[in-house]
Amino acid sequence: MSLSKNIMDLQMMEQNTVLLLIGKTGSGKSATGNIIFNAEVFESKMSSSSVTRSCKSYTGAVNNRSVRVIDTPDFIFSTRTDFDSDSELKKALELCSPGAHVILLLLSLSTFTEQEMDFTGWFEQKFGEEALRFTVVLFTHAGQRHMRTLAEMIRMNPQLSDFINRCGQRYLEFNIKAPANRGQVTELMEKIDILVSENSNSCYTLEMMLETERRREERERRAEEEKREEEERREREHRMRLERVRIETETRVRREYEQEILEKEREREHRMRLERVRIETETRVRGEYEAGKREKHLFCKQLKLKYICVFMVFAVVSGGVSVLKRDSSHGWMFTKGFFTGGSASIAGVFTGILWRLMLKSQFICSSSHERPSAVRQILLKTAGVVCGLSAGAVIGHFIGGNELPVTLLAGLAGAAGAFTAIQ
Repeated sequence: MSLSKNIMDLQMMEQNTVLLLIGKTGSGKSATGNIIFNAEVFESKMSSSSVTRSCKSYTGAVNNRSVRVIDTPDFIFSTRTDFDSDSELKKALELCSPGAHVILLLLSLSTFTEQEMDFTGWFEQKFGEEALRFTVVLFTHAGQRHMRTLAEMIRMNPQLSDFINRCGQRYLEFNIKAPANRGQVTELMEKIDILVSENSNSCYTLEMMLETERRREERERRAEEEKREEEERREREHRMRLERVRIETETRVRREYEQEILEKEREREHRMRLERVRIETETRVRGEYEAGKREKHLFCKQLKLKYICVFMVFAVVSGGVSVLKRDSSHGWMFTKGFFTGGSASIAGVFTGILWRLMLKSQFICSSSHERPSAVRQILLKTAGVVCGLSAGAVIGHFIGGNELPVTLLAGLAGAAGAFTAIQ
């Protein structure tokens, strides 16, 4: 038994267990490495800036096994201007050759802030999901007593709890302020042995990280292409919308223009119709006026002729009657009779004109556009003739020398003149 145990111890001494320390500035990476080896193999002190400026490797015996620990600087929050994060990270994995059996991710328990969550996000993005099955989370700065246990504090933070679950619930509280506590080192090495056994002694290698980086770049490239394609699609849709709006606008403007032209054409036709109606109306009115004027002129000529005929007939008859009643040799009596008959006929004409005006007056008619009834016309015409008769008789009586035949003939002349004017 002692021989086989010695052989196994020798094999374990020959095979290095490679541990890669990852953490931000102040998380205690160098102090953790020193506690594991129980010696000051890495420079460690409290500082606001990173003490470890480049990757360092140390191999030593821990609990009868060979352990190699690679201490690293802060890859994400380094304040150095000349620091190349990618080069140092590749250097760290090259120092792990052939690879890291366990990645110890150090988080500060007493100062767990959003920076720590940003660091876990960077770790998972940079190393890839494959690295989580090689990872053990160490919560450092855990010397003070807490009202809650570490498990309770993890459950209180959903993001941290989710990250721990993806790491297979592999976490450990590690007090870097108690370097003499070898029990926590033994517990850590037991967890490391279990993890190495579960992973069949496989390692996380530089090739894995490069493959992760390649896949990430491929995802970013695809995402960029998809983003570009989406932008191009949106640009095409935007151009199509603009083109559709342009076509709709042109169609609407053309339709409105055609409608405006049509309305103008209709308005022009309406004006032309109005002009034709106006011209036709003016022509008809002018024609009616000219016809009325001609008729009036003809009527006046005929009326003058009738008046002259009445005047001459009764003037001559009255003159003749006057001569017959007196002495045929007296020319004065003919002139007096001529004047009496003519005056009586003229008085009858004026009387007839007066009654004709009364016949057309709106004082006699019930409406200015309504003609008097036939009975009323007969009565008015009869009254006009009687008035003309009376006027002629009066003139014959006073001018004709109170001769009955002359008076009667003058009255008849007045009646004839009135009747002629009323027609």
